[in-house]
Amino acid sequence: MIVEAMTLQEIHNELFTDLPTLNGKMNHCKKDFRRKVLKASRFPYTFTYELNTPIKKNLFIVTLTALTKGNSDKPLLSVYGIYDRPEGKYAAALSVDLITTSIYPPHFFKRYRERIVKDDKLANKQLIRLYFAKSWGFYKVVANKGHEAVYNSFENSTNEEISFIAATDEGYCFGSSFGKINIIKTIISEENLFDDQKELFHKLREDYNNANKDRYGVGFRLINPN
Repeated sequence: MIVEAMTLQEIHNELFTDLPTLNGKMNHCKKDFRRKVLKASRFPYTFTYELNTPIKKNLFIVTLTALTKGNSDKPLLSVYGIYDRPEGKYAAALSVDLITTSIYPPHFFKRYRERIVKDDKLANKQLIRLYFAKSWGFYKVVANKGHEAVYNSFENSTNEEISFIAATDEGYCFGSSFGKINIIKTIISEENLFDDQKELFHKLREDYNNANKDRYGVGFRLINPN
């Protein structure tokens, strides 16, 4: 279980050591998902499962995606955890292949609510699930001084450094990296940008779109029944 006193590295270690305890439940989910895929008529097809680890009770959200019916046995997998600290709910997305963790603090979701969703009534947990359901891709590049200037203007900060900028379906995320751990600090939408700022992000958006085409195919539209 993640507790208040844990460091970023301890949280990263906790999630990656506890995730394998879900292997039995994950196998059940994959069998259930296969049955759903074989009955599906529209693709890509995705389904999300909410799982708690048996002993430490860490909450993981597992999403399986089949690009075609032929992918029923080998779906794409995405995993993130949700945990609480005194300042609010955090999300931690795990890249199992790279053994990296991307942590989204409450401030990120505050900005997501204000700038993207614009809905004060949605519960925080629902807001987190909405973000990940709509974010099919995270194309990250090293931030330059122009990106930092945009970040500081939106966050009303002075010369705060960021490591990277990333394109997603709904906008652009700014963050910092610490070894295998990324902290996703905030998000802005395309509509938040002025025309001269949009030029700065144009190539990143093109590269993001091309990366998604390579992974999911041209005309990718997600079918998510839950």
